[in-house]
Amino acid sequence: MALWNSSFETGNELVDNDHKEIFSLVEHVLTSSHLEKKDKVGIAINFLSDYVVYHFENEERLMKESDYPETEAHKKEHADFLAVAIELKDKFENNAYYLGANNDNNSLHLSMEINKTVVTWLTKHVMGSDKKLADHYKKWKV
Repeated sequence: MALWNSSFETGNELVDNDHKEIFSLVEHVLTSSHLEKKDKVGIAINFLSDYVVYHFENEERLMKESDYPETEAHKKEHADFLAVAIELKDKFENNAYYLGANNDNNSLHLSMEINKTVVTWLTKHVMGSDKKLADHYKKWKV
């Protein structure tokens, strides 16, 4: 499964490299959940949460540096996603996805939640807001 493809490229190397890592982490969570490897899912979810914060800080630094006119709206999208990521992490840590041994619905439920929230949000955000930011930054840099 490859979630990342070249259509997600913004043209900003820093942003694109971060996005590739985030998509790779999401793939790892999805793959691990299908294999019922709870410990690996936990490691990936924790790392994903931390990496997203790091990535958002990078983007917000670019916004500030270039006086990006849509900074507040973009930062709100980041805050909204962080709230979703924290909720996903909390649910996972409280065993909301792992209801009992060998429950086939566990991996399906976690995968559906990740697809519904994380993958959908990332795709929309990268293709929309992040590309606009990268275009603005590119023009500002010239």
